[in-house]
Amino acid sequence: ARDERGVVVTLHDAFRGPELAVDATTKLRDLGRVAAAHPGFSLQVVVHDAVPTRPKDDANTRRAGLAVQALVAGGATAGRIKPELAGTRAPLVDPGDGRQRARNERLDVVFVASGK
Repeated sequence: ARDERGVVVTLHDAFRGPELAVDATTKLRDLGRVAAAHPGFSLQVVVHDAVPTRPKDDANTRRAGLAVQALVAGGATAGRIKPELAGTRAPLVDPGDGRQRARNERLDVVFVASGK
């Protein structure tokens, strides 16, 4: 998809607890290869939560780091990747809906044009 940030690839079910799911690791490595082939783009990795996390919870920091590592393993340049922890700021569905809330947990990989 394309939005105001750039070209966005959203991965649902990307994590198993604090770890990357095997399928997400494969997809991120593939995206790393795409990034390597298109060096005019920087990458933004955005981790979204389904529910608010505690301030001392560093699981999402770890998740973002693992996503960056998988992109780099595919060939992306680490210095062109910016991780961001979005928390619950941009829900897809009402966070108060217990049956739908899990859809808010996702990982966005955004290809951002450098403007050069």
